[in-house]
Amino acid sequence: MGKPIVMVALSSADSVESLTTLACHLADGMDAEVSALHVIEVPLLTPLEAGEEALDHPGKELLARAKGVAERFSRHLSTELLRAREVGEAIVGEAKEQGVELLVMGHHQPRPHHLSETLLGGTVRYVAHHAPCRVIVQIPAPEHG
Repeated sequence: MGKPIVMVALSSADSVESLTTLACHLADGMDAEVSALHVIEVPLLTPLEAGEEALDHPGKELLARAKGVAERFSRHLSTELLRAREVGEAIVGEAKEQGVELLVMGHHQPRPHHLSETLLGGTVRYVAHHAPCRVIVQIPAPEHG
């Protein structure tokens, strides 16, 4: 059996730095490998294997930025870019496939739609309930203006 794996699920450019840093610190404490995942949510009318590079480009940039952050910690970061209909299901599936020990993800609270979304976003809630491993959710501090 290999080293444990800490996976960081990245969804937006504004959280790449903080989430990847957190994953690297946690992996150091666990003597674990680090992997980064970005899932592109593909609309129902678009084939999952559509050849549009425009679909993948933002995700590839996120993962490249994450690699740069990991390099500052002298860490190798394996990356995975997936296309899926449901982001939460894809994250859980990849965590199972990789045998992930710890999953790190972020949650943003722009405007609450209803109580359950206010407490935890739909994707985060799904992953927290179905992941085969421990899940750490980073919620940014509120902005004071």
